[in-house]
Amino acid sequence: MKKIIFCGILLSTACFGIFESVFAIGMITEPIVIKDILRGGEISKTVTMFNPESKTAIFTIGTNGDIDGWVEFFEKENLNSAVTKINVPAVTYYDVIAVIKVPAGTPNGEYNGEIFVKQSPTDQPKEGESSVSVSQMVSREVKITVTDKEVVKLDTSVIPEKYDIASGDPLRIKFVYENQGNIVLQPSYQLKITKDEKTIFNAIFPYPDDEEAVKPGETKTMPDIEWQTIGQEDGRYTVEISTMINSKILETNNFYFNIGATQVLGIDDNKEGVMSSISKIGGGNTTIGWFILGGILLVIATILKFIFLRKKNIIEE
Repeated sequence: MKKIIFCGILLSTACFGIFESVFAIGMITEPIVIKDILRGGEISKTVTMFNPESKTAIFTIGTNGDIDGWVEFFEKENLNSAVTKINVPAVTYYDVIAVIKVPAGTPNGEYNGEIFVKQSPTDQPKEGESSVSVSQMVSREVKITVTDKEVVKLDTSVIPEKYDIASGDPLRIKFVYENQGNIVLQPSYQLKITKDEKTIFNAIFPYPDDEEAVKPGETKTMPDIEWQTIGQEDGRYTVEISTMINSKILETNNFYFNIGATQVLGIDDNKEGVMSSISKIGGGNTTIGWFILGGILLVIATILKFIFLRKKNIIEE
């Protein structure tokens, strides 16, 4: 669980007529650790603040330490204009995007600093009262390791819209890319579909020209792709999707789907349909599906055994 640090100050001295003010500020404090970023590279991180007050608060955000001057902050609704002050609504968690840019001439090494958020009291003292101007601040540690070695690392999630498709309906697949390396990536993919160990479709698709590359540290959801099933036989198909960078395969994802399967309570009338349903239970993995199904049956058997023994004891009594 991520920790939140709160900073609160209470000033109250009635006998001296000092203005009373209560205010607080909070921020997710999990350290930001960035490894192997290239000099001149850029990466985005989310900074979450919390305003526990019953009114809107104005927070000032900035940096200290080695990274001072490396970071710009943007509100999600406007990624074109950097900000240093943010209006945070009452009793609200509020996310700001921190864009970290390592200067081109930065030597290799580790750099330490912090992102801070501070707030000053905004209430004005009433006539005849004195005020004490006190600001508060919380910070989040940042550690950045700069290197000149390129790291290519990409995690791909392949998510079918459904595993059972009516004849003539398209197979729709969603791709989610998470760039865990330190350079921008434009992955292509190979889509291979087989039935009864025979290849039905096999093609390589380049990264779309109208999509921005996946930046280091970014998780990007791509537009859904479609494969038309018109003219294809009913039955079970295997999908193999290979993610590639410069024609080199980084990883491969597989799943099964059915065309034209008749279902009753989610289980198909044929053997292939049953296997597909079990695979669906396991999120596309048949082995995991069997384990989950076995666990469910074990729980049911335990409950039935408990009921049987309880009835038996009642009869004996």
